[in-house]
Amino acid sequence: MVRSLLYILVGLLLIVFLRAAVGLIGRAVAQLFEPDSEGGRASSVELKKDPVCGVYVSSETKVRKTVDGKEYYFCSESCRDRFKA
Repeated sequence: MVRSLLYILVGLLLIVFLRAAVGLIGRAVAQLFEPDSEGGRASSVELKKDPVCGVYVSSETKVRKTVDGKEYYFCSESCRDRFKA
């Protein structure tokens, strides 16, 4: 009886230890793929939505148009030409 309880206790401790280890490893891997984490693939590029077709483009795109002091970003020159503010 005591031996059975001891086996159960050791088994539970082993499960708790393994869950903690897997959690730590999982968090470490997740930080590698997190875009805004320090040490990950941090990027200062912001995404802007094309007002014509709805595609998200980089804020560093060269296809832009300024209307009344507001800058709009486009995925292509054809979207820029079709835009009406």
